[in-house]
Amino acid sequence: MIEHDGLLRIQQVQEERWQPHPYAVRVLEELELVYLQPKISGAPIGRSIIGCSGAGKTTILKHFVEEHRLHESSCPPLFINTPPGPNLNSLLTMILEEVNDFKPTARTASEKLNRTLRILGEIKPPMIIFDEAQNLAEGTDKQSRNCVNAIKTISNNLGIPTIMAGTGALIPVINYDDQYVRRWRPVKLEVYPECQEFVDLVNALVANIPLKKQEGFLAPTAYQKLHKYSQGVIGLLKEVLINATAEAIRDGSERLTIKHIRPIMEID
Repeated sequence: MIEHDGLLRIQQVQEERWQPHPYAVRVLEELELVYLQPKISGAPIGRSIIGCSGAGKTTILKHFVEEHRLHESSCPPLFINTPPGPNLNSLLTMILEEVNDFKPTARTASEKLNRTLRILGEIKPPMIIFDEAQNLAEGTDKQSRNCVNAIKTISNNLGIPTIMAGTGALIPVINYDDQYVRRWRPVKLEVYPECQEFVDLVNALVANIPLKKQEGFLAPTAYQKLHKYSQGVIGLLKEVLINATAEAIRDGSERLTIKHIRPIMEID
């Protein structure tokens, strides 16, 4: 039976926390370049952040928004969860709700777009980030283009750069039009190969694990198994480390070993 202290530590390791790592830093640098670009005539240039599920896109984007929220007095970047569909009405509703316009008088997509332009023109967000943007690929080509063109209209009319972030399913949406490609320059969030950078990432994550007898480094075979399971995807890596930590607390060993990792991965 796990004591109360053990349960609290398992809860602690399950909490989402920011862990900087080289591939995330590269994406943050690209976001910062977009954020700091000078206001010029013409369309603002954004980025499309492409990464597999679990690569950490949302965590990076939220960290970026939070950093600007904490250190600046003006409006921070807007973070929008792109709704499934794609449905232009739903997309505009999500934007309006993000700026606390929960009961808009506008009903049609055209009315909502005009209202969105007016409200965003008043609050002047420096950037709009659309997470889960691969959802734009779920409907027909026409539905997809309607949503993307609305985002483009907002960006053009207000001079606000936009970020699209999603899985590889977003790529055909961006590649549909050369204008889209120029506006949302692709940035790939890579997964880690089996290399020293992956080992360093594991060590950084392990350093924050609240185990009483944990040493700084794992056995070499543990790193190999972790990479075999996660394929270098940070979300899967965190998952197996969280589960392994819970096992180490549960059995009283208070130290991660290969025996805690192997059963969770179920790979020989």
